[in-house]
Amino acid sequence: MKTLVIGSAIVDIMMQLDRLPKSGEDVLCDSTKTVVGGCAFNVANTLKNLDFDHDLCVPLGKGPFSDIIRKELNKKGYDPMIEENKEDNGYCLSLIESNGERTFITVEGAESHFKKKWLGNINTDKYDSIYISGYQLYGDSGKVILDWIKSIPDLDQKRIFIAPGPMITKIESETMEAMLSLNPILHINELEAKSYTKNGNLEDAIKDLYEKSRNLVFITLGKDGTLFYDGKKLLHINSNEANVIDTVGAGDSHIGAIIASLSRGKKVEDAILFANEVAEVIVGISGPIMDYDDFQEKFGGLKDE
Repeated sequence: MKTLVIGSAIVDIMMQLDRLPKSGEDVLCDSTKTVVGGCAFNVANTLKNLDFDHDLCVPLGKGPFSDIIRKELNKKGYDPMIEENKEDNGYCLSLIESNGERTFITVEGAESHFKKKWLGNINTDKYDSIYISGYQLYGDSGKVILDWIKSIPDLDQKRIFIAPGPMITKIESETMEAMLSLNPILHINELEAKSYTKNGNLEDAIKDLYEKSRNLVFITLGKDGTLFYDGKKLLHINSNEANVIDTVGAGDSHIGAIIASLSRGKKVEDAILFANEVAEVIVGISGPIMDYDDFQEKFGGLKDE
């Protein structure tokens, strides 16, 4: 069995700045780089680095950004599952401050306009886990994905992972509540958890989220590790100190490691420890993903434990 990763692949235009400019201010950029990113692409890259069987379901459009993405997908060995010839893929301007914090400005493209016919041909019998990125749950695209996932015959036999990301407060409440009613495993960061629950106490916030999803909840805390709740057990698992270059892709790599670890039968505590370690390494490099060979050199002896 394998995992289906649904979401986006987009072009990331990364700009290194000393700090974000104030309104009306002009600042100089220290350096730039253009890479392929997007939450689903980043998650899939972590699964690939872990030699974990999966398919990547991202719309591939037609245009200059789509050409960049197509080349990278081919390089990674992915055959496009969705082709859209009427629209280019989007891109993200990632502003990276000197402390490693990132701010995103996203221009949407084909990846944000899911169509019913795209999902209708997917053989869900092949998958025991499905990951869905929050950026694709916003607007009409979210309704399409919700209707599709609700139609899966043996949905209660599958693990559903949802990482709403910063879109959690923008996803229509009906869509978000319906998704949570499907009992997904929820992966979210501290700011997102507090913003969505409107609860400034993190322990109360994670319990609120569990009451909505009735399944495992992971809240990432940056350098402070991960908070976990399963309805009974509340765990706070620390991270090691990391040398932060940028935090782009850290959350995606974290949930990718969680998916692979849980699917391979690891205990939750061990899965979180490993995911924390993977995220620590990702924040220590420039960009959202790590090359396979570099990952194997760092984690090759751990991925099958």
